[in-house]
Amino acid sequence: MAKIIKELLDSRDISKYLDGIADVDAEWDLYEIDTVEWVAAGDNGIAINERGSERCLIKYELWDGPPPPIDSWDRSWSGSVRLTSGKVFAMSGYSGGTSYGEEFDLGRPDSVWQVRVHRKSLAHEEFTPEIVSFTLLKLQFWPGSLQAGLNNSTLTLQL
Repeated sequence: MAKIIKELLDSRDISKYLDGIADVDAEWDLYEIDTVEWVAAGDNGIAINERGSERCLIKYELWDGPPPPIDSWDRSWSGSVRLTSGKVFAMSGYSGGTSYGEEFDLGRPDSVWQVRVHRKSLAHEEFTPEIVSFTLLKLQFWPGSLQAGLNNSTLTLQL
């Protein structure tokens, strides 16, 4: 069974509006990722469409293998991402400014990571998610396979 290696609950409140999670050495690559769905990954970033939430809190987890599924959250997404530095942070932009969350170090540069994003909108009784406008996100990372990084690449071996 997979075990958690390290975790970080980002104490910085992401306000208006989360753009996604970016590699600290290639943050602008995040804006090259097209988000047709609520989450999409590309090189050096995970674009997360949370434009409906005024505030987000993010927890990062690093696992030694695939974590067990979580069914109690509103939505989940799984995929892979290649990260140049192996260090990530949340980015949000509003009124021409960019703000950043805490840095989470995955410990391995130039690697492909499997990632699962879980989302939960807070609400209670008549306080609907639209009124509360607060979202929790949990990102779980674990080492990716070589094949995961070869989605659109060609591998040439010399013998």
